[in-house]
Amino acid sequence: MSRTFQSATEIADALITMLGKTIVLGLPIGIGKAVHVADALFARAVSDASLSLTIFTGLTLSPPEPRAGLEARFAEPLVDRLYADWPTPAYVAAIEANQLPANIKVREFYLRPGAYLGNDAAQQNYASINYSHAVDELMKLGVNAVAQLVATHDTAPGKYSLSSNPEVTLDLLPRLEARRRSGHAIAIVGQVNRQLPYMFGDAELEAGQFDFILDSEDCQFPLFGLPNRQVTQADYATGMHVASLIPDGGTLQLGIGSLSDAVAHCLRLRHDSPEIFAAVLEKLPGGTRSKSRLALPVETAPFEKGLYASTEMMSDALLALFEHGLIRRPADEQDDTLIHGGFFIGSNAFYETLRQMPPERRRRINMTHISFVNTLFGDEARKRQQRQKARFVNETMMATLLGEAISDTLDDGRVVSGVGGQFDFVAMAHSLEDAHSILMLRASRSKGGATRSNIRWSGGHATVPRHHRDIFVTEYGIAATRGRTDMQVIDALLQITDSAFQQALVAEAKAARKVAADYRVPDDASRNSPRAIQDVFDHAEVRASFPSYPLGTDLTAAEQQLVPALDWLQSSTATAASKVRVMLGAIVTSDAASNHAALHRLGLDAPSGIGGRLQRKLVNYALTRTGQ
Repeated sequence: MSRTFQSATEIADALITMLGKTIVLGLPIGIGKAVHVADALFARAVSDASLSLTIFTGLTLSPPEPRAGLEARFAEPLVDRLYADWPTPAYVAAIEANQLPANIKVREFYLRPGAYLGNDAAQQNYASINYSHAVDELMKLGVNAVAQLVATHDTAPGKYSLSSNPEVTLDLLPRLEARRRSGHAIAIVGQVNRQLPYMFGDAELEAGQFDFILDSEDCQFPLFGLPNRQVTQADYATGMHVASLIPDGGTLQLGIGSLSDAVAHCLRLRHDSPEIFAAVLEKLPGGTRSKSRLALPVETAPFEKGLYASTEMMSDALLALFEHGLIRRPADEQDDTLIHGGFFIGSNAFYETLRQMPPERRRRINMTHISFVNTLFGDEARKRQQRQKARFVNETMMATLLGEAISDTLDDGRVVSGVGGQFDFVAMAHSLEDAHSILMLRASRSKGGATRSNIRWSGGHATVPRHHRDIFVTEYGIAATRGRTDMQVIDALLQITDSAFQQALVAEAKAARKVAADYRVPDDASRNSPRAIQDVFDHAEVRASFPSYPLGTDLTAAEQQLVPALDWLQSSTATAASKVRVMLGAIVTSDAASNHAALHRLGLDAPSGIGGRLQRKLVNYALTRTGQ
């Protein structure tokens, strides 16, 4: 029988009494962490060096810390508005300061993307494992406590819902119960959060399955909302290509971010306006005018059967498809679930949509074991039946010309994020009939005034090895690489590479004797450039079908106006010469009335001092140049 507390400190004391001085605490990934419980244990371990505390988790969320200058002027009010009441776990500050006490260890198998590239403690204690293997790692570490947020609902007395994060917990529970039966002390802790949507189905647990419940008004806090990012023209080009690969009646896995938002919007466009979808797809580089694209199936028709989703993460993109009625194929004849998911995270609107959704509709979303959605193990025959024509769509940072995917680690070994479940889905795609792994990436990236290709000859650390290569998609088209020869793979990937980098890559491939001496990139791929993408989307009749924030945004109108302007300003002043050109242009450009609200938002409507007046001039010029 569970015991309910109103104090996290009292729960920490009860845990130490039950478990002793060695505690291995499992916290869910993302938003589901019982932060107050973790903080209370952390405080006990800080004050008592005889207490050994190991925390195993992933994706610990904390508000961004903007740099001084224009970034701070823009971001600080936004961070205040969105995250003023978010309780960042106490161990984050200790990690960031490289000051974790010797008796406390924090191991994460998925890092907040890019947040810890310069942090010794996080890099040294990162655990590179597949999401589906997290349970095995926890058991090896001797996990004896799990603490996560739970939801309650008036219609479910005596129950709690694991809501956003049943993923690893549901797989852990039977193994922990077996360990408890063998005489080990085990504690399952739930912290009630009334902002969490109550999810039915597998996520529901009987109250008696918890040892301790923290239910206190003092421990309530809003969920961590991820604002939807602006979807660029290049994102939309990638989304169009991916949407043309999704068959009606199939199964979809889709992640988070502007590329995934673009895919969701393009799928809705294909369903609602197939003639516009087909016309844009024809005009795009690598589209249906391309000979290489016509060698692959092209899906442009509306959805009659609809889609079923089996996904590691449910985010705004998948929920938008669910709400739009495109995800409507039941898992099978015995299971009317439309979405099986492991965990969810999204915008504030995402959480509110789930909270307001009628219970009978919400029951069609079954948040469940990570082993269910990320693997074929356990009831394999039924999973195969459900996951018909599966398309597992994820994102990668870079790809090599031989078909490796580099998704989480830099050449020098520093971890950007983590493998998460990406390899789980790549492997599953190769094991299912008529399934594909689709890895999206941007063809190039710019930093410090230099632009580099994200498709390269070789890479330092592969997340997906080339013997698992399948489908890669950039804004310039689709490269189908599964089962192809190395020469065919190189040719396919060169055709979706920015043309500015093709010849250098061809030279490397020739030097390695991987393509013929007389090989040349096909003519219709030799024009891959940002300008070619812009030429498609800059027509008024096309632009109207591709909004900057297709899934909504937490940004105000002025903030939406500023995003592209500040991005342009940053990229256009990356070198000394370009900075001088921009400053000269800013000095001679008059203020536009349409820019006043944006300037006011940055506190630059009446700046003081030379620096403030120069910032105003620069922002005004950037707003004018970006046409906002």
